[in-house]
Amino acid sequence: MNRRHFLQLMVGTSAIALFPLQPASARGAVSPYVEQLLKTSEILTGRQGLPAAVAERLSTLLTKYNARFPQQLARLFTRLTMLSENERQNLAEKLDDEDVKTALAIISPWYLGFTGHPSTTKAKDDAEFVTFLSALMYEPTQDMTIRPSYARAGGDYWAEVPAGVIAPAMPDTIREWGDKAPKPASSIPAPGAPWLLMVQGKANTLAEAEALLATQ
Repeated sequence: MNRRHFLQLMVGTSAIALFPLQPASARGAVSPYVEQLLKTSEILTGRQGLPAAVAERLSTLLTKYNARFPQQLARLFTRLTMLSENERQNLAEKLDDEDVKTALAIISPWYLGFTGHPSTTKAKDDAEFVTFLSALMYEPTQDMTIRPSYARAGGDYWAEVPAGVIAPAMPDTIREWGDKAPKPASSIPAPGAPWLLMVQGKANTLAEAEALLATQ
Protein backbone atom coordinates (compact mmCIF):
# COMPACT_ATOMS: atom_id res chain seq x y z
CA MET A 1 0.00 0.00 0.00
CA ASN A 2 1.52 3.37 -1.03
CA ARG A 3 1.52 6.50 1.11
CA ARG A 4 -1.20 8.24 -0.90
CA HIS A 5 -3.67 5.37 -0.57
CA PHE A 6 -2.88 4.98 3.13
CA LEU A 7 -3.52 8.69 3.71
CA GLN A 8 -6.88 8.41 1.94
CA LEU A 9 -7.87 5.54 4.23
CA MET A 10 -6.85 7.41 7.38
CA VAL A 11 -8.64 10.66 6.59
CA GLY A 12 -11.59 8.90 5.00
CA THR A 13 -13.00 7.87 8.38
CA SER A 14 -13.31 11.48 9.54
CA ALA A 15 -15.61 14.25 8.43
CA ILE A 16 -13.03 16.68 7.06
CA ALA A 17 -14.88 19.96 6.94
CA LEU A 18 -14.09 23.67 6.87
CA PHE A 19 -14.88 24.17 10.54
CA PRO A 20 -13.72 27.45 12.13
CA LEU A 21 -10.24 27.04 13.59
CA GLN A 22 -9.81 27.97 17.22
CA PRO A 23 -7.71 31.07 17.89
CA ALA A 24 -4.54 30.62 19.93
CA SER A 25 -6.14 32.43 22.88
CA ALA A 26 -8.81 29.73 23.12
CA ARG A 27 -6.18 27.01 23.55
CA GLY A 28 -3.95 28.69 26.05
CA ALA A 29 -0.34 29.74 25.56
CA VAL A 30 1.24 27.80 22.70
CA SER A 31 3.93 28.81 20.24
CA PRO A 32 2.97 29.74 16.65
CA TYR A 33 4.68 26.55 15.49
CA VAL A 34 2.60 24.34 17.82
CA GLU A 35 -0.54 26.29 16.92
CA GLN A 36 0.09 25.62 13.25
CA LEU A 37 0.63 21.92 13.95
CA LEU A 38 -2.62 21.80 15.96
CA LYS A 39 -4.63 23.44 13.18
CA THR A 40 -3.09 21.15 10.58
CA SER A 41 -3.78 18.09 12.76
CA GLU A 42 -7.42 19.11 13.23
CA ILE A 43 -7.91 19.55 9.50
CA LEU A 44 -6.33 16.17 8.75
CA THR A 45 -8.19 14.24 11.47
CA GLY A 46 -11.47 16.12 11.18
CA ARG A 47 -11.50 16.81 14.93
CA GLN A 48 -11.60 19.94 17.01
CA GLY A 49 -10.01 20.48 20.41
CA LEU A 50 -7.00 18.18 20.08
CA PRO A 51 -4.79 18.44 23.20
CA ALA A 52 -2.21 21.21 22.89
CA ALA A 53 0.17 19.35 25.22
CA VAL A 54 0.23 16.37 22.84
CA ALA A 55 0.82 18.65 19.85
CA GLU A 56 3.68 20.31 21.68
CA ARG A 57 5.40 17.00 22.37
CA LEU A 58 4.70 15.83 18.81
CA SER A 59 6.22 19.00 17.36
CA THR A 60 9.39 18.45 19.39
CA LEU A 61 9.77 14.83 18.26
CA LEU A 62 9.01 15.46 14.59
CA THR A 63 11.57 18.26 14.51
CA LYS A 64 14.10 16.14 16.39
CA TYR A 65 14.24 13.57 13.61
CA ASN A 66 13.61 15.95 10.70
CA ALA A 67 15.13 19.42 10.89
CA ARG A 68 13.10 20.46 7.83
CA PHE A 69 9.77 19.55 9.39
CA PRO A 70 8.76 23.13 10.38
CA GLN A 71 9.14 24.23 6.75
CA GLN A 72 7.28 21.14 5.52
CA LEU A 73 4.50 21.78 8.03
CA ALA A 74 4.14 25.40 6.92
CA ARG A 75 3.95 24.28 3.28
CA LEU A 76 1.28 21.67 4.04
CA PHE A 77 -0.75 24.06 6.21
CA THR A 78 -0.79 26.68 3.46
CA ARG A 79 -1.93 24.07 0.96
CA LEU A 80 -4.68 22.74 3.23
CA THR A 81 -6.13 26.17 3.99
CA MET A 82 -6.37 26.88 0.27
CA LEU A 83 -8.50 23.78 -0.42
CA SER A 84 -12.28 23.94 -0.58
CA GLU A 85 -14.46 21.58 1.46
CA ASN A 86 -15.05 19.32 -1.54
CA GLU A 87 -11.34 19.21 -2.30
CA ARG A 88 -10.54 18.17 1.28
CA GLN A 89 -12.85 15.17 0.93
CA ASN A 90 -10.45 13.88 -1.72
CA LEU A 91 -7.38 15.10 0.10
CA ALA A 92 -4.85 12.51 -1.05
CA GLU A 93 -5.38 13.45 -4.68
CA LYS A 94 -4.96 17.18 -4.03
CA LEU A 95 -1.55 16.97 -2.35
CA ASP A 96 1.81 16.28 -3.94
CA ASP A 97 4.11 13.53 -2.70
CA GLU A 98 6.01 15.77 -0.26
CA ASP A 99 2.80 17.02 1.36
CA VAL A 100 1.40 13.48 1.56
CA LYS A 101 4.55 12.35 3.40
CA THR A 102 4.27 15.29 5.82
CA ALA A 103 0.57 14.62 6.40
CA LEU A 104 1.24 10.98 7.29
CA ALA A 105 4.05 12.00 9.65
CA ILE A 106 1.48 14.13 11.50
CA ILE A 107 -1.53 11.81 11.40
CA SER A 108 0.20 8.55 12.39
CA PRO A 109 1.30 9.67 15.90
CA TRP A 110 -2.16 11.08 16.65
CA TYR A 111 -3.67 7.65 15.95
CA LEU A 112 -0.90 5.35 17.16
CA GLY A 113 0.44 7.39 20.08
CA PHE A 114 4.10 7.22 19.04
CA THR A 115 6.54 8.41 16.40
CA GLY A 116 9.15 6.33 14.62
CA HIS A 117 9.18 2.58 14.06
CA PRO A 118 9.11 0.18 17.05
CA SER A 119 11.20 -2.96 16.70
CA THR A 120 10.87 -6.23 18.57
CA THR A 121 14.30 -7.42 17.47
CA LYS A 122 16.45 -4.48 18.56
CA ALA A 123 17.42 -3.22 22.00
CA LYS A 124 16.88 0.37 20.80
CA ASP A 125 14.84 1.81 17.93
CA ASP A 126 13.67 5.27 16.86
CA ALA A 127 10.14 5.00 18.31
CA GLU A 128 9.22 7.61 20.93
CA PHE A 129 6.09 7.95 23.04
CA VAL A 130 3.67 10.80 22.25
CA THR A 131 0.40 9.96 24.02
CA PHE A 132 -1.55 6.98 25.32
CA LEU A 133 -5.00 8.04 26.47
CA SER A 134 -5.36 10.54 23.63
CA ALA A 135 -4.41 8.09 20.84
CA LEU A 136 -7.23 8.30 18.30
CA MET A 137 -7.08 4.63 17.31
CA TYR A 138 -9.16 3.75 20.38
CA GLU A 139 -12.12 5.96 19.40
CA PRO A 140 -13.93 3.58 16.99
CA THR A 141 -14.51 1.01 19.78
CA GLN A 142 -14.88 3.34 22.77
CA ASP A 143 -18.57 2.48 23.16
CA MET A 144 -17.64 -1.19 23.72
CA THR A 145 -14.14 -1.28 25.19
CA ILE A 146 -12.08 1.00 27.40
CA ARG A 147 -8.64 2.16 26.37
CA PRO A 148 -6.06 -0.43 27.51
CA SER A 149 -4.62 0.63 30.83
CA TYR A 150 -4.04 -0.59 34.36
CA ALA A 151 -6.46 -2.98 36.12
CA ARG A 152 -9.80 -1.25 36.65
CA ALA A 153 -10.21 -2.65 40.17
CA GLY A 154 -8.26 -4.51 42.84
CA GLY A 155 -6.33 -7.75 42.52
CA ASP A 156 -8.27 -10.55 40.81
CA TYR A 157 -11.18 -8.19 40.07
CA TRP A 158 -11.97 -10.40 37.09
CA ALA A 159 -13.22 -13.06 39.54
CA GLU A 160 -16.61 -11.33 39.37
CA VAL A 161 -18.56 -12.69 36.41
CA PRO A 162 -19.74 -9.85 34.13
CA ALA A 163 -23.46 -9.20 33.96
CA GLY A 164 -25.18 -11.36 31.36
CA VAL A 165 -22.33 -13.89 31.19
CA ILE A 166 -22.86 -17.52 32.21
CA ALA A 167 -19.51 -18.78 33.47
CA PRO A 168 -18.48 -22.18 34.88
CA ALA A 169 -18.04 -22.51 38.61
CA MET A 170 -14.91 -20.85 39.94
CA PRO A 171 -12.53 -22.40 42.51
CA ASP A 172 -13.21 -21.26 46.05
CA THR A 173 -9.69 -19.90 46.35
CA ILE A 174 -9.74 -17.85 43.16
CA ARG A 175 -9.42 -14.57 45.07
CA GLU A 176 -6.19 -15.80 46.62
CA TRP A 177 -4.47 -16.52 43.35
CA GLY A 178 -2.86 -13.10 43.19
CA ASP A 179 -1.01 -13.71 46.48
CA LYS A 180 0.08 -17.16 45.32
CA ALA A 181 1.66 -16.05 42.07
CA PRO A 182 5.13 -17.47 41.38
CA LYS A 183 7.90 -15.51 43.03
CA PRO A 184 10.44 -13.68 40.86
CA ALA A 185 13.73 -15.36 40.08
CA SER A 186 16.57 -14.56 42.48
CA SER A 187 18.97 -13.96 39.58
CA ILE A 188 18.76 -13.20 35.88
CA PRO A 189 20.49 -15.78 33.67
CA ALA A 190 22.90 -14.59 31.00
CA PRO A 191 21.18 -14.25 27.59
CA GLY A 192 21.79 -16.90 24.97
CA ALA A 193 24.13 -15.86 22.17
CA PRO A 194 21.48 -16.14 19.36
CA TRP A 195 18.94 -14.10 21.35
CA LEU A 196 21.54 -11.44 22.09
CA LEU A 197 22.34 -11.04 18.39
CA MET A 198 18.64 -10.52 17.62
CA VAL A 199 18.21 -7.92 20.38
CA GLN A 200 21.26 -6.06 19.10
CA GLY A 201 19.67 -5.92 15.65
CA LYS A 202 22.38 -8.06 14.05
CA ALA A 203 19.88 -10.80 13.11
CA ASN A 204 16.13 -10.85 12.54
CA THR A 205 15.45 -14.55 13.09
CA LEU A 206 16.87 -17.40 15.13
CA ALA A 207 18.11 -19.05 11.95
CA GLU A 208 19.99 -15.89 10.94
CA ALA A 209 21.52 -15.61 14.41
CA GLU A 210 22.65 -19.22 14.44
CA ALA A 211 24.13 -18.87 10.94
CA LEU A 212 26.01 -15.74 12.02
CA LEU A 213 27.37 -17.53 15.08
CA ALA A 214 28.54 -20.43 12.93
CA THR A 215 30.76 -18.05 10.94
CA GLN A 216 32.42 -16.57 14.01
